[in-house]
Amino acid sequence: MTRQSNFRYYLRLTLTLFLITAIVAALLGAVNAVTAGRIESLRQERTQAAMREVLAAEDYVPAACDEPGVQAIHAAMRGGSLAGYVVEVAPAGFGGAISMVVGVDLAGTVTGVSIVSMAETSGLGDNAKKESFRSQFVGGSGQLAVTKDGGTIDALTGATVTSRAVTSGVNTAIAAAASAREAE
Repeated sequence: MTRQSNFRYYLRLTLTLFLITAIVAALLGAVNAVTAGRIESLRQERTQAAMREVLAAEDYVPAACDEPGVQAIHAAMRGGSLAGYVVEVAPAGFGGAISMVVGVDLAGTVTGVSIVSMAETSGLGDNAKKESFRSQFVGGSGQLAVTKDGGTIDALTGATVTSRAVTSGVNTAIAAAASAREAE
């Protein structure tokens, strides 16, 4: 092959690969645009279900909170009076953010923890979704910690980072509920 034909070959190969990549990127963008609304709708449904699971109420009203790490906080209302707070947090776990909802009553006690989404290691950190792990937080108040850090929460085997992240999220929620209660 001559030098000029070699150049043409590589140019044609480069342009072909660029064209294929551009077409695939456009298709992925189109699929994302079509499905983005539905994905967001499903995420909101999961969050609403998690809110009802951690602190049952007739209505959830957005509340003000300037606590760092809080995505959203809602006042849980029953019979026209405040029953507690539902706090959305997303602490950083081993595999990324752990989106979770924590219920906190007026006494500052955790009423429930629900994991909305996570990307933790399957079979290890993913076990944080199990009721046996999440139920350890119910009834807790103040500053919680895993047993390795001198607390009472049993860490998941092989997933201490995830256990600490969930505990951190619960602690953030307790602090946010106290802050929102003081602001009223």
